[in-house]
Amino acid sequence: MNPDSGLGLSDLQAILFDFDGTLVELRIDFDAMKRRVREVALALGADLTGCERLYTLELIERVSSELERRDPELAERFRQQAETAVIDEDMKGAAEAEVYPGVPELLHMLHDRNVRVGIVTRNCRQAVEQIIARSDLPYDVLLTRDDVPRVKPDPLHLEIALRALHASPSRTLMVGDHLADIEAGQAVGAWTVGILNSNRPSDYFAAVHPDAILSSVVDIPAYLAAHPLRRS
Repeated sequence: MNPDSGLGLSDLQAILFDFDGTLVELRIDFDAMKRRVREVALALGADLTGCERLYTLELIERVSSELERRDPELAERFRQQAETAVIDEDMKGAAEAEVYPGVPELLHMLHDRNVRVGIVTRNCRQAVEQIIARSDLPYDVLLTRDDVPRVKPDPLHLEIALRALHASPSRTLMVGDHLADIEAGQAVGAWTVGILNSNRPSDYFAAVHPDAILSSVVDIPAYLAAHPLRRS
């Protein structure tokens, strides 16, 4: 890679992709998921003060830790019931999931050009594998929430993927439709591309400043050809 000419597709060792909202439309009802987890927590006597802004998985961790201090058996019961609710909503979404147009072709093209593909997702492995089984989505590494101790935006999720792919952060793109994707990518030193879906406001990524913002992952090759990535 020549720093003066910027980073293009041929300079990449790997691209890490988020799954839901980036490669596929999963149609998960996240509000229902979080509501069900809250209902389980309240039924078991958990204190949800200050938990309103937490993502569902982080909410589960917070409540589990609180209950663990009081009653380990109660904490385990909560975790099991909450995980059941989350998986149930994940699988409902997986049953109706659709791969975005052009995604299989993009992943095959990357494979042909020796760019390694990682999928790093907060979804459960069961749901992701169900979708991949009926879709033509080649990849080198898949890391779901079931495969790592901490998930995005924690950088450990991406660090494990980079090690598995034998890729340097400076020659890796992290691509996703959520702020957590960009935050995790920046934390490990990767280049970042935000995917601005039609259901997001135009300034959605304003707080995190990804290196590029595109409407679809299939635009990545053409964008890099016209606008090689550079850092000041």
